Amino acid sequence: MDLETFMTEVYVFIDDWYKAEIAPQREREPEQQLSESEVLTLSVLGQWRVGVPWRSERGLVRYVQSHLRGLFPHMLGRSRFNERARRLYGVMVQLQEHLVALGTTATAVFERVDCVPVPAYSNGQALREKAHWLTTATRGKGGYGWFHGYHLLASVSQDGLITGWLLGAAHINDRWLLEAFLSARRGRPQLVGPAITPGCGSVATPPVAHIGPWEAVGPAREWPFLADKGFNGRRWQWHWWDSYLAWVITVPPQRAQDQPAWSRAEKKWLASKRQGVETAFATLQRVFGLADHLAHSMFGLYARLAAKVVAYNFAILLNRRLGRPQGSIETLIA
Repeated sequence: MDLETFMTEVYVFIDDWYKAEIAPQREREPEQQLSESEVLTLSVLGQWRVGVPWRSERGLVRYVQSHLRGLFPHMLGRSRFNERARRLYGVMVQLQEHLVALGTTATAVFERVDCVPVPAYSNGQALREKAHWLTTATRGKGGYGWFHGYHLLASVSQDGLITGWLLGAAHINDRWLLEAFLSARRGRPQLVGPAITPGCGSVATPPVAHIGPWEAVGPAREWPFLADKGFNGRRWQWHWWDSYLAWVITVPPQRAQDQPAWSRAEKKWLASKRQGVETAFATLQRVFGLADHLAHSMFGLYARLAAKVVAYNFAILLNRRLGRPQGSIETLIA
């Protein structure tokens, strides 16, 4: 699909949804030259890094101003555009939920959950600078070593859609992020944790200010979560079930005395089913520049992550409609 056709597909979908679902809810305001639908469209398009002639949102703004005045005659400057995009963050989250509802099939029966690093700045910057605009960013360990920034916890449905996400400072234990995620889905965001005897594997409760945004987690579903060993812990899993009716399935630790050991076939089955969340993270990195978000505020980071999730889910639904493999996102724009 050529670039202009793809951009038209994105705009028509977003504009139809916005006029049907969002416009009737909003107070009547003076009409702006660059419509809200156009801002949402460009915010989503600005996340693409493959098959497009830009490598950042700034590059998108310049490209539209230079080459696409026919499609967007009232394109704004970069600062004003970013301001408008941040104001529409809540609408972007609603669009995320709409895409999930649209793409969820009757055969979906579980979600996969995991964490991925989102660097805020380089290790060199962390050594040189005592403070940074991302004040809640901390040092943590991710898939490729130590980094300074955040962990993105996301759930991916059996259909391959990202159903919700949450961001936490890099040093926060994965289980606390899932605690925040599950409690927010039930409408009562909190960090409680299981009743663990001190000295028996307890983990310090992190500051609530280091976790968010609560509204991006998506609605609660009666599906089990498939997770890796980072979410292990019998007490935690009982706590999640008792408090949030959330069944978190992990391979028991090798030395667990209160749980039967899994067979090799059972471990292989869980690993194969969890593959979808790894695929989603790899696509967010390669196609949508997850590690190169270039945000300059926490709210800006939230807005860009929401746009990346919308871009990912939209690409899956468009591939389905075109009869293509839904995971073939890198080759969607030719």
